[in-house]
Amino acid sequence: MKNDFILLEHLKVLQQKLSSTEVPNRPKYLNESSLQITDISGESKFKGKQFSPKYFLIHHTAGKGTPSQVVKILNCRHYKGSSKCTTLGIQWIIDRDGKLYQALPKGSKGAHVAHQKSGMGHINNSSAEGVEIIGLNDDDITIKQCKTALLLIKSLGYSLSNVFGHGEVSTNKQATEGKKCKTYATKYWDTPEDELPGGNDKEDEEDEDKKDNVTTTTTDTSKSSTNDDDKDDNDDDDGDKTTPEKNGFLDFFKNFGGILKKEEVSKIQEDVQRIKNLLK
Repeated sequence: MKNDFILLEHLKVLQQKLSSTEVPNRPKYLNESSLQITDISGESKFKGKQFSPKYFLIHHTAGKGTPSQVVKILNCRHYKGSSKCTTLGIQWIIDRDGKLYQALPKGSKGAHVAHQKSGMGHINNSSAEGVEIIGLNDDDITIKQCKTALLLIKSLGYSLSNVFGHGEVSTNKQATEGKKCKTYATKYWDTPEDELPGGNDKEDEEDEDKKDNVTTTTTDTSKSSTNDDDKDDNDDDDGDKTTPEKNGFLDFFKNFGGILKKEEVSKIQEDVQRIKNLLK
């Protein structure tokens, strides 16, 4: 029992060392220094309690403007023509250039999701934080913005299964809201940061098209290869070809010029053993 306890303590120490040791050539999925955050949380009038969110929501603003203008609108929303101000809050904002802004104090609960679809009630303001990406609609969101969103999500420690587009959760939003960046995150979740698309959006879009074309070509080539393989199988069925798998290791050498002599069984065994030793 004492030995088991000592072994357990050694394992704990080893785990700590492994987690703190820099392993050479390990891919770095996130370079936190690239996430330059501008804090404009002081501009928000929303007062949220501290909380520990489990989910992350991707929104778009359905309009263009600056991050400060987004916060100003959230500070006073008028619903259904009412003169009453409803104050909302979002934790993060990404501008048109892909720059990241902190719009609420760190760890603060927001107000950015309601009208959940059936089965989505567990994703609410008490369990989810979110990002507003500035754009007219989902098609207007850029790859550069999606790259920033992905880096943010991973830096906060979320798993991909806990990331949702707003349109997936709420009934009063376009079904596609958040789809583009969610698709980007899914596709590039394990891609090292320095290999992520998101520099020049036109070039990135062209690269994506090229990749899709390459994939299609590869698929077609694969089909051709399958057909060729089928033909080879048919040829083998004729019984005219001799293969090592069908006729054995010794017969393979016999069919190629008598490298091994038929008469000298012992010599054959010695040569075979010698070849096996060389192949080890």
